[in-house]
Amino acid sequence: MLFKSIKATDIKPETEYQALGTFSHMYKTEAYYFLKLFLPRRMQLAIRRQIVRWKLARSRHIWPIDRNAAQPPKGWNGWPDGKKFALVLTHDVESLKGVRKCRQLMELDKSLGFKSSFNFVATDYTVPEELRAHIHNNGFEIGMHGLRHDRNPFRSQKVFEKQAVEINRYMKEWGISGFRSPSMYHNLDMLHLLDIAYDASTFDTDPFEPQPDGMGTIFPFWVSSDTDDKGYVELPYTLPQDFLLLCLMKEKTINIWKKKLDWIVENGGMALLITHPDYMTFDGVKIRCSEYPADLYKELLVYIREKYDGRYWNALPREVADYWKNNFRRNSSLQFDSVKEGNHMAENKKKRVWIDLDNSPHVPFFKPIINELTNRGYDLTITARDCFQVCGLADLMHVKYEKIGKHYGKHILLKVAGLLIRSSQLAPTIRRAKPDLAISHGSRSQVLLSSLLNIPSIVIADYEFVQIVARPTYILAPELIPDNAVKGYKRRLLKYPGIKEDVYVPFFEPDPALMDQLGINNGEIIITIRPPATEAHYHNPESEILFKAIVDYIGQVPDTRMVMLPRNEVKQTAWIKNTWTQWCNERKIIIPDHVVDGLNLIYYSDLVVSGGGTMNREAAAMGVPVYSIFRGKIGAVDHYLSENGRLTLLEGVDDIQQKLNISRRDKSSSIDKSNKTTLNKIVDTIEEVLNEKR
Repeated sequence: MLFKSIKATDIKPETEYQALGTFSHMYKTEAYYFLKLFLPRRMQLAIRRQIVRWKLARSRHIWPIDRNAAQPPKGWNGWPDGKKFALVLTHDVESLKGVRKCRQLMELDKSLGFKSSFNFVATDYTVPEELRAHIHNNGFEIGMHGLRHDRNPFRSQKVFEKQAVEINRYMKEWGISGFRSPSMYHNLDMLHLLDIAYDASTFDTDPFEPQPDGMGTIFPFWVSSDTDDKGYVELPYTLPQDFLLLCLMKEKTINIWKKKLDWIVENGGMALLITHPDYMTFDGVKIRCSEYPADLYKELLVYIREKYDGRYWNALPREVADYWKNNFRRNSSLQFDSVKEGNHMAENKKKRVWIDLDNSPHVPFFKPIINELTNRGYDLTITARDCFQVCGLADLMHVKYEKIGKHYGKHILLKVAGLLIRSSQLAPTIRRAKPDLAISHGSRSQVLLSSLLNIPSIVIADYEFVQIVARPTYILAPELIPDNAVKGYKRRLLKYPGIKEDVYVPFFEPDPALMDQLGINNGEIIITIRPPATEAHYHNPESEILFKAIVDYIGQVPDTRMVMLPRNEVKQTAWIKNTWTQWCNERKIIIPDHVVDGLNLIYYSDLVVSGGGTMNREAAAMGVPVYSIFRGKIGAVDHYLSENGRLTLLEGVDDIQQKLNISRRDKSSSIDKSNKTTLNKIVDTIEEVLNEKR
């Protein structure tokens, strides 16, 4: 890469791919800290170590050394006093445990003739004024390591603007001028809101970081602003962090540090190291699962002092920033053309959309959306979960997909484990695909992974009471759902007209061969029944009581044939066959032995009974009488359909005889195929988000 003095506007806002290893850096409203409640520390580390192993196998060509990062800036005339390379030692303090070790670490540096900086988090713990004074008085430096060490502070302009006020106040109070973001999140444009001389939140190459878009250089660079004459120096770290190397990779030697350092020295760059006193042990103290002996860090310092004595400039970060600002700030030859060229290419490349098919209703819903996005020139990555006949339906409807993950059970711990496992299974595919936008109808694995990889996401939702594990970027909901029913989104809440079934019902073509395949006579009353979703978080056992009662009732009515579509191909199917063995044997109850087109079955049915929302609304959209035995919280869409006579809610066993009308219906009416309003609005909205028009 050509070296750079860049403007913040030359850098595309970071929406690149964060490693799944970001698990330990999110808190409260971010999904991993929810999941972390269930995981002991050793298991958290085991997950992260596995992720590191996956990424390492794919990143050896750029880590620990990216040879393209060695190119010096144009006109480069070296470091002060003819030194071969700059050496910058920094220590990030993440917890009170780290605060307590700062004096020992400073004394270690000082005893070997080195100086360094300590970066503190402003509000997570108390930084004694006495400690700050002690560090300053010994010729060391203090930097700011964020307001809190939790979520990405750059997740929105509004969030960082609010944090910037507090960060600037603390920096003024502490008399400091340097900043490093928690977990190395970065947005070089937003950082202009801080009163800083330098930022140190980037790196030359580190594919293991939550936001792994390296700067591709082992030299500092100036970041200017279009709005005024202000700017700051960016100091990327260039040696692997201690936690990655010694705690996650569990290296027993410092050979990787030595190898990278020697390469930096050879190319005359800046060797900037981040270590953490939190993870160091001193004086032979027993080492825990996420710690390493400080002697390894000491060994590196001794190696530098002995091998490169007199050849390094051991500078504090503020000293490097001053040197760079005074010598290279206005040198136009340092313009980083590669960034501009790369962003121009990024703006003109075809955008890619990732759609995850997580449940069977998602397949017919997304089929026309997939077709329309393809027609508009977008690339697609389609993934599907192998459960609830998702893959069978996708095959039936000729949707190309990659099968990833399965269902792990309804117990909360199994759901948590399944969520983690499938997210990790999706990660390699999605990192390769590098989608610009993720879309699903409530896939938790997709939303979690998108949050971790910093991929903008849209969740299309038509039930306002669904539980959210990780927050998507946008919610796209029917206009029927009031804004105040979707908490915490406001400007991120998008709307579409009608109901989601209006997207795909207009494309339906009836196929009478289905009745022959099922062995059903035209003279019978056909009733399609979808049992309750017993493994869903919103399930109410009252639905199961209603389900059994209504099957018992219909079974006594002559000339009726029930077509059952169990949600679970093993457990629920077995329960139905054991409960109504005779009717199953007599084919009074038919359970198809292969995946069937749900819309086709509804079309040829005289009525539908369903314990879930999608089949109810499909029947309503097609004008087929439909009865809901769903006993969870009734959403706005179902209320609307019920009030307009398109859906009948059965609220108890007594309603079966009073409300259920078992009779043949007129099947001669046609479906309106001309109305594509809902589809077009949804795809238009997706396109607006892709093109950043919102």
